[in-house]
Amino acid sequence: MTVPIVNNRIDGLRVTVYDVLYYLEAGRSHAEIVEILPLTLEQIEAAVHYTDEHRDAVMANHRRIEDRLERGNPPDMEERARAGRARMESLRRSKSAIGKETIREGASSRCE
Repeated sequence: MTVPIVNNRIDGLRVTVYDVLYYLEAGRSHAEIVEILPLTLEQIEAAVHYTDEHRDAVMANHRRIEDRLERGNPPDMEERARAGRARMESLRRSKSAIGKETIREGASSRCE
């Protein structure tokens, strides 16, 4: 059976040929990649075959992806991410405090 590659993705998955390529460039074997990504050996081989057949386009896009990752997020996105994390942490603390209060109330009613 041939594993189709659709829009640089292994058909039916969110895993891309670039994900496989990243691990291959890092020196991982196909067997190691099977352990890391939710793929079969056949799917990895299909991604490698696709990459080989479309090497120029795949490598050019892979380099763009890697360059973008190296640059990181723009300052405005980083600020929005920090604000979002702060809101989530505040929400987590308030839910934790409510949960602890509920536990204390339950414990005190059993002691009476």
